[in-house]
Amino acid sequence: MLVKFSTLAGGVFIEVTDNAEYQPSDRCFRFNKDGSVEYTTHGELMTAPDFARWYGHQYRASDFIIA
Repeated sequence: MLVKFSTLAGGVFIEVTDNAEYQPSDRCFRFNKDGSVEYTTHGELMTAPDFARWYGHQYRASDFIIA
C-alpha cells in the first residue's frame, strides 16, 4: 500500500489514492515501534484530531511503501 507522510495529528501516513485532494474516507495510518499499524479516517482527523477513533489493522509496517 502506498502512503504519504503528513504532519496532521502529530504525524500520520495517508493512503495515496487517485483523488486530487484528500477525501474524508481516506485512511490515515500510524505505526508503533513494534511495526503494528492503526488507522483512522482523514475526516475524523480533520474534525477532531484529539478524539479520533483508531482501529487496529492486520497489516504490518513492512507492508507499506512510503512516499
